[in-house]
Amino acid sequence: MHDVPGEEEVNFERVTKVYREESGKKTLVALEADFYDKLASYVARLDESANKEVQKNPNSAKALMLQDELRKVRKRRDQIFTYRERKLALLASSRASGAEVEVPNLPAQERGLFESMVALLTKSRADAFGGSAVVSEAESPMPPSATAKSESAKKEPERMKVVRAEDTKRVPVPPSLKDHVLVHVLEDLPPFAGIDTTYRLKKEDVVTLPKTIAQILVDRGKARIVQMSGTAA
Repeated sequence: MHDVPGEEEVNFERVTKVYREESGKKTLVALEADFYDKLASYVARLDESANKEVQKNPNSAKALMLQDELRKVRKRRDQIFTYRERKLALLASSRASGAEVEVPNLPAQERGLFESMVALLTKSRADAFGGSAVVSEAESPMPPSATAKSESAKKEPERMKVVRAEDTKRVPVPPSLKDHVLVHVLEDLPPFAGIDTTYRLKKEDVVTLPKTIAQILVDRGKARIVQMSGTAA
């Protein structure tokens, strides 16, 4: 976590710094998993302090200062999320198209948003392409594998490690498993982009997939869920 300001306090100066970086850069600033949690706590404390001072004397210098700080923090919080939301949408679109994109450390809320967007855009592409026949022909045929992850590791071992190494250290394994299910693939599928890899699934494969992707395949009749919560392979 040495590249992520995980221990850095979220205060007015930090919020202002992140706002300036997000408004001035095209890339996403790396933020710790609990950034928005710490920001929410800071806003709540600031709101409470401002209310106390207003009750004492609404026209005091301290009351006016705290109210001004609260107003600015709320506005910059909204702007930060809007800037980052737009950047995440572009990254999700690239990932759904099969491109390899670097995703920095994200707050937990944004990680969920990103994964949901990728899954939705992937489904949208599959629907629009009527089964992605063109993509299937363009890709080299790959042998069936026990898991999608092991297949991905053979094709892109180094680049994916670089992108996700810090996230792997930051996010504990048990919570991530809760977001996965074991599925039985019912028919050969064209390659499609997931969160961390490109999946190449064949008929009769039994693989662990993120719930969002698994549900899409189940809804399309391409797979069935074997159990509701996956376990490590």
